[in-house]
Amino acid sequence: MVTDGLTPFTVLLFAGAVLAGVTLIVVYAIARIMKREPLARITLRLLLGGLGAYVVLFLGASLTSRDHVLPPGEEKHICEIDCHLAYSVVATQAGAVTGGRTRYAVTVKVRFDEETISSRRPRDATLTPNSRYVALVDAQGHHYPGSVDGLRRPLIPGESYTIDIAFDVPPDARELRLVLRNNDPETSLIIGHENSLFHGRTTFRLPG
Repeated sequence: MVTDGLTPFTVLLFAGAVLAGVTLIVVYAIARIMKREPLARITLRLLLGGLGAYVVLFLGASLTSRDHVLPPGEEKHICEIDCHLAYSVVATQAGAVTGGRTRYAVTVKVRFDEETISSRRPRDATLTPNSRYVALVDAQGHHYPGSVDGLRRPLIPGESYTIDIAFDVPPDARELRLVLRNNDPETSLIIGHENSLFHGRTTFRLPG
């Protein structure tokens, strides 16, 4: 299964790191105010050591990752903590528009993978996806964003639908691929997530 790299463990690790960091900063500040220098030094060392360990794990996961280009029909799963939404490219149509640009209509299938839900989640409970980013990217790395409005539809486990997303690109754009990913800003700080610094990205090859 190709995923965006988000897992319950890495989310808990990130949340724990933030909570521990805030706690240590508060303790350090109080220790300095109260002139408890030994406590302040120990707290600062713990804070810097924890930050250093997180950075090492973060960079290690990113630098050992690689890019994936999925063929038409193959799914990418975007994790919503206790379940996954699966996305795949079904079809593409191209047509000319004013200004010499080309309009691509990319048909994307969205599926709530019922095999990934938590055992505690009701089978009829709906899921509204988190924030999304969608764009076509060319060989030079230029992005041509599309609307994500149709990707916010609530789903129940096992339900699916298709949607056409329009993109206008210049005529010299080559080797176009679809980018569809989570757009929550905190994911860029989570270990192993594709949005994190230096991490490999998963994109979709267009049919045709």
